[in-house]
Amino acid sequence: MSSSLKDEQTAEKRRTEFKQLGIDLANASDYLTDEARKFAVTRDETHMNKYWKEINITKTRDNVISRLGELNSPNEEMALLAEAKKNSDALVETERRSMRLVLDALGAKEEKMPPEVASFRLSTEDLKLSTEDELTKARDIMFDDKYDFDKRSIMDPIAKFQQIMNARLEAELEIARNATSRAAILQAVLAAIIIGAVAGLLRILFTQVTYPIKNYTELLKVFSFSKDNFSLVPEGSLELRLLAKTFNDLYQSFQEELVKRKRAEDKMKVAKEEAEKANKAKSEFLANMSHEIRTPLNTIIGYHYLLESTQFAPKQKQYMQNVGLAAKSLLGIINEILDFSKIEAGRMTLETVEFNLYEAIKELCSMVQIEAHHHGLEVRYVIQPGVPRYVKGDATRLKQVLLNLLSNGIKFTDQGELEVIVEVLKNDDTQAQLRFNVSDTGIGISEEQMKHLFEVFTQGDASTSRKYGGTGLGLAICKKIVGLMAGEISVRSSIGTGSTFSFTANLEIVDRAPLSLKENKLNQDIFATKKILIVEDNQINLQMTKDILESLGFATDTSQSGYTAVQMVNKMRYDAIVMDIRMPEMDGYETTRRILELKGLKAPPIIALSADAVEGVAEKAKLAGMSGYLTKPLDPLKLAEVLQICLGLEALDVPLRENNGSVTGQRIWLDFESGIERLGGRQDKYRYILERFIENHGEDHITINQFLASSNFAEAKNLLHVLKGISANIGAIRLNEASFRLENAVDNLYEEEICKEKRQFEIVLIESCNRVAQFVAALPVEPEVMSVENQDIQNQLIKLVKLLEEGDSEASLVYEACKCFLKQELSALDFSQLNEKITKYNLGEAAEDIIRLITAMKGTSKPRGVRYV
Repeated sequence: MSSSLKDEQTAEKRRTEFKQLGIDLANASDYLTDEARKFAVTRDETHMNKYWKEINITKTRDNVISRLGELNSPNEEMALLAEAKKNSDALVETERRSMRLVLDALGAKEEKMPPEVASFRLSTEDLKLSTEDELTKARDIMFDDKYDFDKRSIMDPIAKFQQIMNARLEAELEIARNATSRAAILQAVLAAIIIGAVAGLLRILFTQVTYPIKNYTELLKVFSFSKDNFSLVPEGSLELRLLAKTFNDLYQSFQEELVKRKRAEDKMKVAKEEAEKANKAKSEFLANMSHEIRTPLNTIIGYHYLLESTQFAPKQKQYMQNVGLAAKSLLGIINEILDFSKIEAGRMTLETVEFNLYEAIKELCSMVQIEAHHHGLEVRYVIQPGVPRYVKGDATRLKQVLLNLLSNGIKFTDQGELEVIVEVLKNDDTQAQLRFNVSDTGIGISEEQMKHLFEVFTQGDASTSRKYGGTGLGLAICKKIVGLMAGEISVRSSIGTGSTFSFTANLEIVDRAPLSLKENKLNQDIFATKKILIVEDNQINLQMTKDILESLGFATDTSQSGYTAVQMVNKMRYDAIVMDIRMPEMDGYETTRRILELKGLKAPPIIALSADAVEGVAEKAKLAGMSGYLTKPLDPLKLAEVLQICLGLEALDVPLRENNGSVTGQRIWLDFESGIERLGGRQDKYRYILERFIENHGEDHITINQFLASSNFAEAKNLLHVLKGISANIGAIRLNEASFRLENAVDNLYEEEICKEKRQFEIVLIESCNRVAQFVAALPVEPEVMSVENQDIQNQLIKLVKLLEEGDSEASLVYEACKCFLKQELSALDFSQLNEKITKYNLGEAAEDIIRLITAMKGTSKPRGVRYV
């Protein structure tokens, strides 16, 4: 009996120790998981150090397995523990990857990392991740389903180990109990007193084993992880109490894991909300900065527009033009700075407009030449043969890239020159791939610096930033813009000899000069009877907007608050309202809402005017019921265009004259400028051609009707083909289109189409001839041109310079006499620029160009300054 009881105690002791070893192994695994996850979330290296201390110093897993070997555990149980350790080692690899991702994102050096982490090598995919993506990836792999599955692959062998161990020890205990029973029976036979002991033992068996097991079974039938407070009440034998306690511990560990996951999710939710708040704060900052910067810039550009209609001396006019160019350039730069959030979010898009590439390059060089002169530098540009003059693309973005490169060149060049070269790489008649080279003779860039030159907030080195200033943002923006233009940007440089920045861009080729409202003077007659209410809280902007609208022909009233504006609209009828969005007390949105409520369908159109050039403002203005949206600085021509659309007005088709008396033409019907340009600027030749056109083709509609009536379709088609070519040459746009449509109808013999297009062709031909006649009548009569012998040309050029410098009108006669010589001596581009300067009364610049030509004729060196090649 004593031996049986001793065996039972030994079995219970072994079971307790085995169970504790299993718990220790499970706790060690949980501890490692907990510390690894804490490091992935908090990036606190204390948790990582605790993790590796457990692995390398405490060694709980190794001690447990060693102890189980000393206890002579069966091979099956040892195999399960070996499997758990193997899976635990595999999980360590996952945790090493997470730690390496975090340390790489934090910029830690390998020598500062734990050796086990430093030796881990990330995959190619991991190496491509950004800093933020590395941190996110490190967290995700510690909390994803695969990690939980790997964790279970550790715990399942441990649980199975516990089951097998319990079964084995239960068998050993059963053997001991059987021995005890046999001893009791033997003693009962020997003595009746033993019977009572046996009865008591049986009672204990039922109360300590059977009933507790039954209770456990009933409770487990309704078991669920969703019950936070579920537990088994330990009762019965020691084994059953241990079983209940073990179950409760395991259940509690699972509940803790669920709580940890819930907390991690809550933290991620909070982090997301904080990021959204930060993004909202950033948007608010951009909106405020946009408003504060654009408000004074609006005043500068607005008053510059008003000054254009006043009289200035040639030099003053040049200075004013440079102020306008600089203000517009500043506006473009500000737009890019404020739109940098679009670059980060990948929402930057390019506009597609027609523009004169040659003029764009010239304008840029004119803008930077004053600053270059201050530095003692020479600026020149070269446009290689084959580069198209008129192209379609984003002129603003293109000029921004060039301006940034030129500004950098001036900043980093102490002496020498800057040069812009434009050349063609590919040309298929519809699209051209161009390369723009901007060279300087500055300080140069080292090879190491060039590796990081186009990164955000990067400059050559700290000394460069201290000496020359700048944030290092410009080249990064340039690279993004060039990429959107399907191009590439690069740099060649060496220390002390200068740098050359090159970038490519794909631009669509345009056959003729772009049609632009800005090339015409506004026709004020269409606005003469219209009255506008201007609502603006800033007194300067209010006065400036008033002056602009009145210069366009509008009658105006003003209000400096939303409350006053609502009262004025209630008392008086207005044709339109120009509404500032940001105003104190009552903003433009609220003012618009009240006006719409007050006037209903009779409310005048409301045009939003705002210095907030951030995304979403236009949509918000539209939702508020506004009919149009304009950003400050105010573009008077754009304002006129929007008002014309909102008021339902059509421009009067009458010849529009510039201040110098020349006719610019109507872009809707006729493009006279392109016709004159095709003849090298000779208005006398162009006049002659137009007069012959009216004389020879003014009644072609009658001839074509006769051909069609007699079914002589071939002759009709031939005449239409001739008209199509002539109209294109003289710039008669609508006549060209009408001829083309009628020719197609005749060619296809569509009777209904011929009848319809024939009537339209007759209307267009008659109207085109009338407009051509008006244009010819308005052209100034060409003065008699003096002829000059070549041997006297130098004296005539000297005389021309003197007359130009004095602003004498006789200069035009002398210039005409020298034209043939100048065309021979100068390149086509130089002659075109000189002719433009004289035509537009930039007489001082024209005189400087001719002085350089005279100097070259004498064989002396050219003077320092800007050279256009």
